[in-house]
Amino acid sequence: MPIGRRNNTRKKVVLAGIQGLIIGVVGVLLFGLILNLANDKKVESEEVEITTPTDEEDKLEVIGKVEEKSLPFQAKQYGMFTSKESAIAFIGSQPSLAKASIFQVGNEFYVWSDLYATTIPTQEVEVLPTFIKSLYVSTNSCEDSKVIKVMELIQEENLSKKFFDSIAKKEDYPDDLMQIVQAISAFSEVPSVMRSHIFSHYVATNNCLKLNF
Repeated sequence: MPIGRRNNTRKKVVLAGIQGLIIGVVGVLLFGLILNLANDKKVESEEVEITTPTDEEDKLEVIGKVEEKSLPFQAKQYGMFTSKESAIAFIGSQPSLAKASIFQVGNEFYVWSDLYATTIPTQEVEVLPTFIKSLYVSTNSCEDSKVIKVMELIQEENLSKKFFDSIAKKEDYPDDLMQIVQAISAFSEVPSVMRSHIFSHYVATNNCLKLNF
C-alpha cells in the first residue's frame, strides 16, 4: 500500500476515535444539564413551607428491615466514598465509569454503573474491583402515586427510550420522566444504565423513598 494512502487511513481511524469520544462526553454533559434543569423546575413549581431543615431531614433514610411495599434491585458497585468530591474524582480517573452514577445515602456516596431488577447478566472480568449489592426500596411513605408507579415501572427488564415512548398514560408518571429518559438515551440505552440514572434521580428528589441494604 502506498505510504500516503496508509497515512490517510490512520488519520481517519484517529479522527473517528476522537469523534466518538467527544460525542460520548457531550452526551453525559447534556444529561447532567437537563437533569439539573428538571430538578430546578420541580423545586420552583412546588409550594412549600419555608423552614430550616435539619441534617437528618436532608439525609436519605436507610431502613433496617424490608417493608411491605419494597421493590428489589441489584446494583453494580465500584466503591463507597465519604465525600461527593472523592466519588467524582474516582469516576474521572476511570474512563470505563463515564456512564456511572453517584448515589448518596446519608454521609456515604456510592458509585454504581448499573442497576438490575431481577436478571443479572454474566459479569465480564474487569480491571476494577466490583461486586453486586442487593437493595430494596420502600414506597410505604409515598403519597404521590406517580412516584410509586415510576419505581414499579423501572422493575421492567427491557427498558429503552422506545419502551418509555410506548407508555399509553404518561400522565400517570412524574411530569419530568420523559425529559429524563431523553437525556439518558443521548448517551446510553443499556437498560441497567437507564434504570440506574432514573432510580438515582427520583430517590434523590423524593424523601418518601427509603432504602434497605
